[in-house]
Amino acid sequence: MYSLNNWPKIEVFQTKQYRDARVEAHNALFWMARAAHSFAEPMPENSHLHLSWEEKTADFRTQAFDDYIQIGINLSELELYFCEKKQKVPHSFWLDEKTPAFVEAWYLVELLHRGIDPETFSTSLPFDSKNMLMGDTQDHKASLYKKELTALKDCVDNTIPVLEGLADQLKRNNKITNDPHKIVLEPETFTLILSNTPNSDNNQKITVGLSAGDNLRQAPFFFTKSSDQANGSKNHVLDYNPACLISLESIIREAITQDELVNKLYAFLV
Repeated sequence: MYSLNNWPKIEVFQTKQYRDARVEAHNALFWMARAAHSFAEPMPENSHLHLSWEEKTADFRTQAFDDYIQIGINLSELELYFCEKKQKVPHSFWLDEKTPAFVEAWYLVELLHRGIDPETFSTSLPFDSKNMLMGDTQDHKASLYKKELTALKDCVDNTIPVLEGLADQLKRNNKITNDPHKIVLEPETFTLILSNTPNSDNNQKITVGLSAGDNLRQAPFFFTKSSDQANGSKNHVLDYNPACLISLESIIREAITQDELVNKLYAFLV
């Protein structure tokens, strides 16, 4: 449930500690995307890598592969785990005091235990990022960033009802189809987005969501994009129109309610 009290203090996001925490969390998403890319059928715009929000378990998960297996994440602790038939199973992996090489080894063992050929797993991804950590020379350190990761998770939790409310408003105004919308976490850009379909061929695809922050804007921010913008380079700062951004700092400073935030985002899209 959205609450102004659920937004973390903006100061948490204005430190090098948060920048480092965001890189650690981003790498956790990369590892989930590697599993999806290894086993899922490739889809346009790499949507096969999208991590779906699971309301019942309050976590994000990959698409199912081998018919019943998913990878889930606890974002506040950077805990990765296998899920079988939508149920979390033991033997999680925490990205803490372990190198990326250990993460890969964990995957291979868990796949082998499930009768899946570990050679099918690949660490390659269909995109590049300077935030990627690989090899065995640098440890992940999730426990050092507990405060920052919890703050990031609180932002995500507060954003989900905003995107749900925006989807309802777009449907009421015939901007998107009445098909079930999905809220997904995109690993490449570390953005939480509303995945939707335009109501007709004449409507541009609507892209709206929350960024965990980037090299230009360190703290999280809301954004909207047109179809043309969405077709550009996903990692370029000019992908975002400054006139269509709402910073977390402004939300906290102005005490913007859920309805007000939904209306502001909607105004950017019409």
